[in-house]
Amino acid sequence: MLRYCWFIVCLMNAWILSNGNSQRIQDVPSTKGGCKEGGNSGFNECEERCECRKGKLTNCYRVRQDFTKMTIEQRKRFINAYKLASVHPLFKRDYEKTVTLHLDAKDQAKLPHIFLPWHRWFLVEFENLLRRIDCRVTIPYWDWSKKTHHWWRGSGNEDLWNSGDHGLGGDGSVHGENCVENGPFIKDKWRFLDVSGGGCLKRKFLKRSIKYDVQHVNRTLSLSLEDFENFEETIRVTYHNEPHNVIGGTMVDSLVTANAPEMLLHHSFVDKLWYEWQKRGDEYKNAYFPSVPFKLYRSNYYVWEWINSSNLPGQVKVLYEE
Repeated sequence: MLRYCWFIVCLMNAWILSNGNSQRIQDVPSTKGGCKEGGNSGFNECEERCECRKGKLTNCYRVRQDFTKMTIEQRKRFINAYKLASVHPLFKRDYEKTVTLHLDAKDQAKLPHIFLPWHRWFLVEFENLLRRIDCRVTIPYWDWSKKTHHWWRGSGNEDLWNSGDHGLGGDGSVHGENCVENGPFIKDKWRFLDVSGGGCLKRKFLKRSIKYDVQHVNRTLSLSLEDFENFEETIRVTYHNEPHNVIGGTMVDSLVTANAPEMLLHHSFVDKLWYEWQKRGDEYKNAYFPSVPFKLYRSNYYVWEWINSSNLPGQVKVLYEE
């Protein structure tokens, strides 16, 4: 009997390995439940927010949250999925491919005619990978505009740079290579892919205030449709570059920056800013990009396919929660 059970286990493992693209390591039912009686919305087993119609969940959205407002459990879930994707045989090859997308597109993806839609596609590609491990995972965002004066703080449980297993760890060493000294991505626990040259995650914090606070961001979000070029350039250059520069280390090296987990959180916030501006109306949603005739670099998608977060390829719908 024991030999028979062991055979079944081996057979199941072999099946999982052969179907790695469709299997999840964790597929735990959500504790949030489905449609509540009399409610207009609910959550499915992957904690997507859905509409309730005749007692059934439909029109479901992935919900991206501010990392500093997530529960400890939610933060651990994201970090664990990220680390597992980078080392587990089922996912490591696809992790490498996804990271390499940004490596290969480091110049093209910065062009104004594709920067915002290209990174929206990249986030979904990365998110899809993480959700194969745990379908409840979405890519959080880091709203640095609310933390401009002491953005590097890591002492609070809610802080991004907390050294516990629910944070990203803190600054790099002041000696040597600036390798991160604590947290889940410390040198002895996690390394870059060989395709990126291997080595440790590096940070070299510039402990000065981030220049652009909530008021500055709100002024940018209030720019008119006629000021789209100004809006786009502010997002692509001003807001995009500042956090990269103050975090330093891996984040300022375009050859390896996609290896840094904080890069995802930063770009999720950049995408959120575009998302908020687009919510002002259909004209804002469809500003400029529908006229771009190009495909996104390293993808089979056209720019216009990544404009509407409520109707992305693969039946993906995304919303950002404050």
